[in-house]
Amino acid sequence: MNDQNADADSPSPVPIHAGRMAGVAGILPLAVFVGWWVYSLQFHWRDSQEYHFGYLVVVLVGFLVWDRWESRPSNDIPASLGRSWMWLGLGFPLVLVAELYRHALTRSPASATALSLGTVCFIHTVILQQWGPKTVRHFRFPIWFALIAVPLPGVFWNPIVLGLKGLVTLVDVEALNLLGIPAQRQGSVIQLPNCRVGVDEACSGIRSLQSSLMMALFLGDQALSRVALRWVLVIGAVGWAVVGNIGRSLSLSLTAHRHGTDALEAIHDAAGWSVLLVTLLGLAGMTWALVRWESAGLRLRARRRSVRPET
Repeated sequence: MNDQNADADSPSPVPIHAGRMAGVAGILPLAVFVGWWVYSLQFHWRDSQEYHFGYLVVVLVGFLVWDRWESRPSNDIPASLGRSWMWLGLGFPLVLVAELYRHALTRSPASATALSLGTVCFIHTVILQQWGPKTVRHFRFPIWFALIAVPLPGVFWNPIVLGLKGLVTLVDVEALNLLGIPAQRQGSVIQLPNCRVGVDEACSGIRSLQSSLMMALFLGDQALSRVALRWVLVIGAVGWAVVGNIGRSLSLSLTAHRHGTDALEAIHDAAGWSVLLVTLLGLAGMTWALVRWESAGLRLRARRRSVRPET
């Protein structure tokens, strides 16, 4: 009789499938938002050569989320409705404007940016509501890292490209003059004695700059612990990309000066791939050096803590 009463008073165990359904209910809205976001962006990735790497970013974001999944906070508490819905209030107007613009006119980098920022706000809302702020902080880098695959609006894109084209042209003209080859800068065109070489958008270095930034952010997150060293790696990635494209344009100008502009077609693509390879190798070497530097610093601090002055 007592055993029956004890069994009656004890709480019934929660079915395993109920916990699984709760997890699916939390992940399903995220899957919908992310899938819709990727579907909208893939039109830009497919049509613009500068953003073909967007497909790779999706893979890297998936790896970053998987890498953090086992270590996610287990003691997180869902945020209040006011805090989570604040993100929804920020994201809804951005998504609404982006979708209205897309249906009324066309897909544009500006609408893609608005849609992406709005989707990030939706993702924050779901995570805060289902899990909590600790989980948001835990997955913050993968969420914002995905924005590197979003096309920049013209108000930002054009000044960057024009600035890179001007820098590459200016440095190449000075280098050609130092090599004894008369050269003049005419906007983004290098005037040589027997021909003209134009520095177009592809030769400005914007593609290698985007690829370098993507890899620098990813490698920094995976290999380095200190935020300052990650910033050093990002700045180094920009430097490698700019220097590499200056060297590429200079080699093309030398080829045009010696063999004419017809010879550029044979080496143009090879020069571009060479710059990308050199940039990535330089970035990998820089990452290796920073990792060793950080490890040496950690060992030095550990050694100092282990040595206590005798009193």
